Order: sequence, then structure tokens, then C-alpha cells
Amino acid sequence: MEARQGEKRSCSSPRCDTLMAAGTIAGSSWGKELRKFGWLARVAFFAALFMAADAGCSAQVALEAGTVSSRTDAWLKWYVESGDFSGVVLLAQGDQILFQKAYGLADAQVHSPNRIETRFRIASLSKTFTAAAVEKLVREGKLRYSDRLSKYVPEIPNSDSITIEQLLTHESGVGILDSEEIFRECLSRQDLLQRLAKAKPLFAPGEKSQYSNEGYFVLASAIERVSGESYKEFLGKNIFAPLAMGNSGTACRDLPDGRNAYGRVATASEEGSRPLPYNEAALDGAGSVYSNAENLYRWLRAIDKNPEFEVSKLEYPYGWGKRKYSTRELIEQSGQLEGFISHLAFYPKEHIYAIVLSNVQSGFANRIASDLEAVLFGGTVSQPPAVTAVTLGERSMRQYIGGYHSKETPYKQTLAIRDGQIAMHWGSDPFWREMTMVGGDTFFLRAEYAQIHFERGADGLVHGMVWNWPGGAHLSFEKDAISANPPPVVPGNQ
Repeated sequence: MEARQGEKRSCSSPRCDTLMAAGTIAGSSWGKELRKFGWLARVAFFAALFMAADAGCSAQVALEAGTVSSRTDAWLKWYVESGDFSGVVLLAQGDQILFQKAYGLADAQVHSPNRIETRFRIASLSKTFTAAAVEKLVREGKLRYSDRLSKYVPEIPNSDSITIEQLLTHESGVGILDSEEIFRECLSRQDLLQRLAKAKPLFAPGEKSQYSNEGYFVLASAIERVSGESYKEFLGKNIFAPLAMGNSGTACRDLPDGRNAYGRVATASEEGSRPLPYNEAALDGAGSVYSNAENLYRWLRAIDKNPEFEVSKLEYPYGWGKRKYSTRELIEQSGQLEGFISHLAFYPKEHIYAIVLSNVQSGFANRIASDLEAVLFGGTVSQPPAVTAVTLGERSMRQYIGGYHSKETPYKQTLAIRDGQIAMHWGSDPFWREMTMVGGDTFFLRAEYAQIHFERGADGLVHGMVWNWPGGAHLSFEKDAISANPPPVVPGNQ
């Protein structure tokens, strides 16, 4: 499941779109920094010196493997011990691997360890492959970025006004898929398109940018109709096979037999995390690809050096997000499906690649991007939050349970008492997450590192709640029914 919070950059569950409202995904082209020099020779001389110094600081960095390795291992140790990370990390510069190591268990139930070759569900990293598939069809003259969606998938509302490029840049405004079976079942392409055809558009095409998994699912459908092949076949023949990515493919829920990781979700319980009752269904185009660290290293090398996949040739790196956390430009993509988090980063000037794959879903996902910068180039990394739980009896818990709605997102929340703890879920999402009380009317959700504060009215009753995530993102909710003694909400069997 995707964490619903504005700090997250990308995710691949159908209900994750609301998270992205707090930060839009830009669609502008790469800016070219232009420097103008005066006619005085000494001005030109000093300008040249500054330019050379700038180039030396960014493009000529050569990382030392021992330093990067010790920093990375020290950083991850805290998250492994807290139960917030289990997985594989690979860092490289060009053809030199600086660090690669597996941590924790691939399958906690049988105590099988993660290995470098372990395969993970990579969620929204799938979008980088979907965008590359579109780019290949564009190069072959089979479609254009400016083409209207109605040419390929006419059943989608506003298809006459939506362009292929707007789907790539999350500016299409296509509706959302939010029903329980979307998360549980591997529905047919036709069924999903029929449901999306009935979904109300979120906004007029091009009006704004709002993260959309459904938009990338529509792109997968367009790829199939243009190529005459399934999405799985197209990626396999045109990307995975040519790049020798033999441990990569697509799967709606369950991966084919092999060395696979099984997902868990971090909790504040004594065991630290809980297994999934079942795998979440993923949409093709948005989040169905699985892979391992070695294969993703091949992918990053390809987008850097392979003429077939180089992102530097594009006006914008579709499927990726452009970032600049300090002085260095990079592109990255991250993702979550229930029980899994993933992250890719590529520094084009330095030819540095970073891969983080985890089969424990936690708020660690929100720390990866900035911590990687510190690990690679020096700086302070984060540590897991220290949380002291406050014991709360079931009678006291009942004042918080019930339904909540927000003006800031179309997704409601339901809170219920589950296994002696308050648990919540988003919209029709069937996966429940435990909340831990840490103070008066304040709770903590370890799966997202979110703090939830309940607000009371003049009558002393709970009227609403405010969710806050690291980095300042927040959402406010109002309680559907205000009562001094609300009836219990009975959760399902998940």
C-alpha cells in the first residue's frame, strides 16, 4: 500500500494520488545555465576560474568505495535494528560498484535471508520502464507525444483533450480507481478500463499536475494497442531481454518462483513488523514490475550510456523526477506497494547510481533521498524516530474511532479497534495499519513516520484530526459523526 502523505515523491498503489497534491511533478524541460562574460579580459579570466571550479566540484567527483561503504553501513544499521529496513542497497559510479549488501530476511516466516540477487516488487519504479516503452514507440514513429489519447484509448473521459505527454507528466486529470477489489484482485485490462471510463476526471487536462497511477495504467493500455503486444511482452522483448535483465518482469500480485522477498509493514509492536495477509494487486504501467538490485544497476547504466535509453537526449526525463537537494542535479524515482519500498537515483554529471530495495514498509521511505546524498557526498544522515508508547484502554480508544473526511483529499479514513490497538485504513484500501499513542490525543504511525493529533471541540469531544509527516506535509480531517460513546467499528479479516 502507498503511504498517503505529501512528502512522498511517488508511489504505485491506486490510492496514492492524494499524497502528491502537496508537491506537483514538474513537466518543464532541462534548463541550460547561460553565463555571459564582460569584455574585460580579467573578468573573463575570473569567470573561467569559477566555471572550472564549479565543474570540478560536480562533474569530476570520484567517490572512494571504502568511505561510501562505511557511511552506508553505519546509516542502515540503525534502521535494520529498529525493524524499519530489510532489503538490498547497491551504490555505484560508472562501472565501479562502491557498495552492495543485503540486510534482514527475505521471508521472515521461514527465516530465509535477503541476498544481493533477491527480487523485490519495485512499485512506481515501473513508471521509468513505461516511459521508456513510450519513448521507443515515439522513436519508431508509431505514436507522438502530442497525440490525443482518443486515438488509442478513446473510452477514457476527456480523451479528445488529453495528450500522451500529459499522461507522462501527470497532467491528464484522469479519474481514480478506488474500490476494495482493485487492491485485492488482478482484474482484466478491459474491466479496469471500464471502471476508469466511469470515474469522474479530477481536473481539466493540462490544468495542473497531480500524481496519477491511473495515468500510467492508461499509458500501458496505449502501448498494448499501438504495439499489438501485451505490456509484459513489450517490456520483456524491448527492455529486459536486450539489457540482460533476467530477474525482471511484471506481476499483478505474486512473483514467479525464485528468490523473492515477501513484504512486511513496520509497526510499534514488539515484533517490529507484521506480514501481509496477501500481496496487493498492482496496475500495469504504474507499479507491476519486479526486479533485483543487479538488474536495476543495468537499467541505470542504460539510461546513462545506452543510445536506446539515454534520458539526456529527452526534453524531460519522463517517468522520473528532477531534483537538486544540494548543488548536484539528479533524477530519481521511488515507490511503495504494501510491504515494499524502492528507490532509484541517478546523478548524470557524476555517473553515480543508487538503488534501495526493501521488503519492510516504513517511514524510512521518506528519509532515503536526502540520506543518500549524505552517504555519497558527506553529511549527516537520519536515524529512526524514538517512540515511547502510551498504554490506552479500549474504552478510551473508542472516542477516536469512526469515519473521517477531508476537503484536501477525496479519500476518507476509517479508524477502528483491531487486536487491542487503534488501526486505520484509507478509502477502500483493505490494508489496516496500527497507530500508537505517544501523548495526549497524539498518535504515531510507524509505517509512514506520521504523527496524528486529534482535535477536540468546545464540548470536549473529538471533532477531527491533523496528520503531519516529516518535511512539513499535512492533511486535516473532520469526523463524520461526533459522539461521546461511538459504536465500535468492526474491521474486516485483513
